[in-house]
Amino acid sequence: MTKDKILWTAQYVEGDLNQAERLEFENLLLHDQELKQYLADYYAIHGSLQMQLSNDAGRDVLVGTLQMLNKEHFVAEQPKVVKLSSYIKWVSGVAAVLVLVMFIWAPWKGDLYEQFNTVPQMNVAERGAEITDLDQAATLFNDQKYTEAKAVLAKLNSTDPENAMVAYYYSVSLIATNEVAKGRLLLEDLFKGESVYKYDAAYAMALSYLKEDKKADTKFWLEKIPNEAVQYEKAQQLLREL
Repeated sequence: MTKDKILWTAQYVEGDLNQAERLEFENLLLHDQELKQYLADYYAIHGSLQMQLSNDAGRDVLVGTLQMLNKEHFVAEQPKVVKLSSYIKWVSGVAAVLVLVMFIWAPWKGDLYEQFNTVPQMNVAERGAEITDLDQAATLFNDQKYTEAKAVLAKLNSTDPENAMVAYYYSVSLIATNEVAKGRLLLEDLFKGESVYKYDAAYAMALSYLKEDKKADTKFWLEKIPNEAVQYEKAQQLLREL
């Protein structure tokens, strides 16, 4: 059962499930802590390797090593491309498979991402002459100083985890600073709620996958945005471009 859950998690993140299967996974995720941990672990390695394996030469070395160590699990397709076996076995826990998955993944920084990667300004109601942490976070975020903003937003999120505005801008800051795993988990929680940031979260999730050239996942999240949402027109326009 554990092996099935791990493989199911990989299929979910990599966009290999149909809509009904994804919904089944998400429903189970609501109350299955083990499955939620597998998802967090997958995202964590996914985000970490994005930063560490961007160099082509480094990828070549790792691919060669993994092919030698795991020939029974992985099939080479072409240079720098490795395909997961349909009956993959997870060696050394989750890590061995996730390394290979991330290894064949290259962030896409194409025109579509640059064109559609729009985030609403963080607007804080005026509260007086004294500058609060929230004021500081908004200034830093709107100046695109995401590392500095993230530190302030982390503190605010820790003290008030139910604040949807803080959670949204914190998650965007995390993704902007390559902490994709943590950012996506926050966005998923926001989407499951009923705050005004519900569909902002869905759009941000879609853009995080667009950056990775994961078009199936991008479409999946864009299609969650209903026609009454502010983000609907942008989402539809991007869907037409994919």
